[in-house]
Parts: sequence; C-alpha cells; structure tokens
Amino acid sequence: MLIYLLRHGQAEQRAVSDAARELTAEGVAQTHTVVQQFAARKPRIDRALMSPLRRAQQTAALVTKVLPALTFAVEPDLQPETDVITLCHKIESMDAHEVLLVGHNPLLTNLLAWLVDGSVRATRPVGTSQLYCIDMDFFAPGCGEILYTLEP
Repeated sequence: MLIYLLRHGQAEQRAVSDAARELTAEGVAQTHTVVQQFAARKPRIDRALMSPLRRAQQTAALVTKVLPALTFAVEPDLQPETDVITLCHKIESMDAHEVLLVGHNPLLTNLLAWLVDGSVRATRPVGTSQLYCIDMDFFAPGCGEILYTLEP
C-alpha cells in the first residue's frame, strides 16, 4: 500500500474559527508547486480523503485541478487532534492500493512517525504543502518506508 500524506498549504493566522482559516496566496502557490511535482510521478490513487477544515479542502481542490479524475471524500478523522490509531484503523480497512490524505498537524506528523518509526513521537515534522509517500508492505507500526518527499 502507498500512503500519501499532504499537509494543507500555508494558511492565514487568524479567522472566525480554526476551521474557517483559508490558504494564503503563498500557500496556494506552494501547494501548486508540490502538486505539479506529484502529478509528474503519475500516482494511481484509489482513495482520496480530506479534512473537513477549509484550508485542507482548498488544498484538495488544488490537487483536483491538476489531477481532475480524483475525487475527495471528507474524512472527519483527518482533523488536527484526531488520535493516530483511530485514523490507522480506517486506512487499514480500506480496499485500496494508493491512498492520499490531506490534513493537518499534529495528526500528519504523528501519523508519519507511527507508520515509519512505530511511535507517535515526531522525528520529522510534516511542513505546510509538504507531501510524503510511504510504502507499506504490511500495515503495522514502524513497517512503512518513506519513498520520497515533495516540498515547495
């Protein structure tokens, strides 16, 4: 299984609520750069999930501009404070070979640590507009291997 972790682009610092924060112009540009690099690798995504928060939805919309055949489903468990194990149970139960997740920190950083290092102690933070590709022959803590990282 290939799991792609894409953190939303840079967002405005303040808004009516955290859920309503939107991407900045720089966040849009940086995400576009990463999505172009990602599309050049010709991913064959079976499932694409995004957080219900505005900045993640805007990031997913930028992905679909470049990969128009892709359809995102809203996944409530992609919010910043979701428990990693809860999300992992959902991923593991999917009948998919390639899964793209668009979400937030601390969740994505903790998920990356769980998949690759077997612990939720973050050793490599997932930056804004950053994408990690993780290969997992067996879905268990620490069994993932980072194939590549894309950055703006």
